[in-house]
Amino acid sequence: MHQILFVDDDANILSALRRRLRSARPDWDLHFAASGAEALSLAKDRNFDVIVSDIQMPEMDGITLLEKLQDTHPDAVRIILTGHADNASYLRTIGPAHQFLSKPCDNESLIESIENALGLRQLLQSPELRTLVAESKSLASPPDTYIRLESAFSNPDYSLESISKIVESDIALTTEVLKLTNSSYFAVTQNVASVSHAVRMLGMETLKALALFVGLYRGFDGPPGQAANLKRLCHRSQQIGVTAALIAEYEKLPREICHAVPSIGMLSHIGTLILYTNRANEMDAVTKRVEAEGISIDQAETEQFGAGHAEIGAYLLGLWGFPAPVVQAVAYHHRPMDLPHKEMNALTSIYVAQHLAREIADQDKGRAVENLIDMDYLSLIGKADRLEEWKNIARIVSLKYSELTNN
Repeated sequence: MHQILFVDDDANILSALRRRLRSARPDWDLHFAASGAEALSLAKDRNFDVIVSDIQMPEMDGITLLEKLQDTHPDAVRIILTGHADNASYLRTIGPAHQFLSKPCDNESLIESIENALGLRQLLQSPELRTLVAESKSLASPPDTYIRLESAFSNPDYSLESISKIVESDIALTTEVLKLTNSSYFAVTQNVASVSHAVRMLGMETLKALALFVGLYRGFDGPPGQAANLKRLCHRSQQIGVTAALIAEYEKLPREICHAVPSIGMLSHIGTLILYTNRANEMDAVTKRVEAEGISIDQAETEQFGAGHAEIGAYLLGLWGFPAPVVQAVAYHHRPMDLPHKEMNALTSIYVAQHLAREIADQDKGRAVENLIDMDYLSLIGKADRLEEWKNIARIVSLKYSELTNN
């Protein structure tokens, strides 16, 4: 039975939660604490799966409580309830929370957040890897700029000016935003010189994904050689996302899917950042094995760590409250055939784009090129005859990608 802890100094709120959730989710083992001290006492003898705490409490606030529980219960998903979701500077002080929910929070949103958190354990079954992700203080919360953007976008009346100011305050993000929009990815003839113009072109989801990846990359403090590899990974993830979006457009997938695909492509290698940050030497060994034996990175990582970067990255995104379709797409971007579908979707575009990007890179380096795309899967969804057209799209993007990274 799943163990859930709620912490709030308001007895009426705890009473309402107890009454509503016990009838709505009888399969949850619910615990309630009226203070940080009481929560710590309960936590001594229990391994909580999810901890939900109010932020403003006397004596010990929610931030302090979650910092303590982060040390003793690193595997728990930590959610903070705050009435200050619009205050970006305040959110930046929150380190140990994985997710932020605005207070008051309706039952449906709260239950959905908890259920998604519980479902993550099926995604990443290794307790060691779950702890590796959950206990890392650098990964406890999304990067600063991402949180500020998420907070700003949560206001239905947000303005382009307010978003642009957040981007402009982050030099690294500004650089990547202008590079990306000035590439031929976006098929524009004019030079994009202003951040506001670039922000308008990228759209909300792609901008947030870029802020997330740039923030995690910037936080990497490993050897310079590995940092250079991660920078290439950042750009390669952009390339995959844009290639996938153009393939999706070519196949006339719904507009909302085409708009979502670039951000999923960028997020697909978040797990690689996690592994390089925490297991750098082992990742070097994995990379060498891939090159020496010609096996897939997914296979090499799974045999080394018990899971690949796809599952690890999806787990982190799930901790941070990303929508289930995004988490699923990241988790299965190497194996879309494991999901029950018989038509092309966003996941197909990502899967094909990553393989084609690697094939073209190998070809450009004079290496032997092998088609690793599952043709039975493409036949199942009725797209086996489209591969050559997709390769042409990937080649064009690769050429533009080279221009982008060489500038």
